[in-house]
Amino acid sequence: MQASVQVVGSPGGLTAGAAPARGASTESGPKARPQPRVARWVIELAGLALGVGFVAAVALDHPLSNDELWSMAAGQWMLAHHAFIGLDPFSYTEAHRRWVTDEWGSEVVLAGLGRLFGAAAYDVYAVVLGALCLASCTAYAKAAGARGGRVVSIVLLLALGLAGTVVSDRGLDFSLVWLPLELLVLTKARYRPRWLLALPPLFVLWVNTHGSVLLGLGVLAVELAWSLVPERVVARLRVLHPSPWRGALALSLVASAAAACINPYGPALLRYDLDVARDPQIAQFISEWSSPDFHSLMVVLVYCVPLGVLVACVHVRRVPALEGTLAALLFVEALRTQRLVVYLMVVAAGLAACLPQRPAFGPTARRWMGAGLVVLAVVTVAAPSVPAGSVSPTLPVQAFDYLRTHPGRIFTEYTWGDYSIARHRATFVDGRTDLFEGKVLEEFFAVSDLSTDPDPVLSAYDVSYVVWAPGTALSLYLAHDPRWRVVERSAVALVFARRGG
Repeated sequence: MQASVQVVGSPGGLTAGAAPARGASTESGPKARPQPRVARWVIELAGLALGVGFVAAVALDHPLSNDELWSMAAGQWMLAHHAFIGLDPFSYTEAHRRWVTDEWGSEVVLAGLGRLFGAAAYDVYAVVLGALCLASCTAYAKAAGARGGRVVSIVLLLALGLAGTVVSDRGLDFSLVWLPLELLVLTKARYRPRWLLALPPLFVLWVNTHGSVLLGLGVLAVELAWSLVPERVVARLRVLHPSPWRGALALSLVASAAAACINPYGPALLRYDLDVARDPQIAQFISEWSSPDFHSLMVVLVYCVPLGVLVACVHVRRVPALEGTLAALLFVEALRTQRLVVYLMVVAAGLAACLPQRPAFGPTARRWMGAGLVVLAVVTVAAPSVPAGSVSPTLPVQAFDYLRTHPGRIFTEYTWGDYSIARHRATFVDGRTDLFEGKVLEEFFAVSDLSTDPDPVLSAYDVSYVVWAPGTALSLYLAHDPRWRVVERSAVALVFARRGG
């Protein structure tokens, strides 16, 4: 019988009696050196740094335009008065109405940064929260099973998809930190239920920085629901990782809901946030609350990439119970209101982490990937920037410079109302859409669309000036209205003054 010989590696080379493999060096030749491997944590840290760098590059090239302007003004008001805002201080249409500032914490943080960093506060705010978001998503993806290059891919895709939202400097930025942290806690808690103790404090922070706290409670409710599903049903559905700790999850949900009531408005804030989310008038008039039109390639990608990840998980039968359910629900809802797509991308990170790991890339593939990351880093560093605190060229700066010495109420475009607040002029409406829902919002869009005679509405509110874009229906109408005259013009806006005013 011919004996088989097993080749066994040793520090000194091949064992005695074993024939060297083809192409291997003999004992008399030079010893083969193993290819050096970069530690996974170094790869992951480099990917995180590159993702944060991309967010910083976008932030430095982002001029101020909309909601961040009134957010800063609201935070400054609260710091100056050492109180929460009661009656609205920024409009003349709803000055009698209580403004529910459900993002007061994020607004105070932004204003506090303004005191420390001046105009650079907007960039600091965006970069810090963007970094915390990506770091939280990195920890969540690793807890879900991703490693090395998978983590880098997830972080970079998230940075590309979320950067535009993060640099808008609103309470939503905080939600993009709290949601992955909640998902991280729930992932850890499936093995150590003590992690659930972190959720109530998290919800105290969440409810005082952004109204999406209801989403966080919904995520926890979905996790609890899966824990109640019988094991035989879970096995038949072939979903992964349902939590076995139904009692602990139920207590955590009750405690988190109670924690969400620790805010300046108490339980009424949760009902208010729910009413805003279901308000049909807001969805009708405000683009980010409406359905996507898919005219932009980026919009197509931010919907198709998470959907592709979900389909891949279903195809290989590795669908995590919580993330799979959330991805399906969020995708359907994001088709109704595109505001939710940012949360879909975060959930997709957990789905991607659960996909089967691919075999390790060879040296050539790693070199190409490394070269690609270097090119992306160079492009990020070389990206253009604008001076800190610069406003968008689409804002009517020249018009408000003229109105600085002309007192009187101003009627201006919806997206310019926030700039009006920044220039210390009261608004008809502005980006705080929930404050104006009802009669005021209806009147505003009726005038701007010329679906009604604008003069009675403008007279009823004692409007002295209209600041509107040239060439639009309202500006053409007022140009031929004998009750109004143009007193200032630029390529961005015309200023109409009431005759005799």
